[in-house]
Amino acid sequence: MQTHTLTVERVPALWFLLVKKFYQQHYPSGKPNKADPIWVLKEGHNIVSAVRLKQLSDCQLLTAMVTAPQHREKGLGGYLLNAIESALAEKACYCFAFSHLVPFYQKHGFCPIKPEQLPSLLAQRFNAYTAQGRQLSPMLFTG
Repeated sequence: MQTHTLTVERVPALWFLLVKKFYQQHYPSGKPNKADPIWVLKEGHNIVSAVRLKQLSDCQLLTAMVTAPQHREKGLGGYLLNAIESALAEKACYCFAFSHLVPFYQKHGFCPIKPEQLPSLLAQRFNAYTAQGRQLSPMLFTG
């Protein structure tokens, strides 16, 4: 059995269509945006996990975190988050974690916060998402 090296890279503009295809296959609602940094974990030449850091004026939102189904439960999402820790720490980084994923994000440096602790723009988004019935917990990266 051949093993491939895992690499984490910030997506260059030339790769955008490959990342977009990855999201379409594995997380259609996680639409990538060329304006935001997207990080991928590759095994050999194949993308196996991706995450986007949506840039806002004074903070960023970790969003669209996805690992291909055949690669889940192997620690790859955590590997990706650990590898981009410096990017998460560049400015305040929030995420809206599905309730069942709160322990995962806590293990990787995020702490639960109260919705009223979110910056106003993120609070509006969070309230809109939870009004749709999504069971989300706001979290802040503390390293």
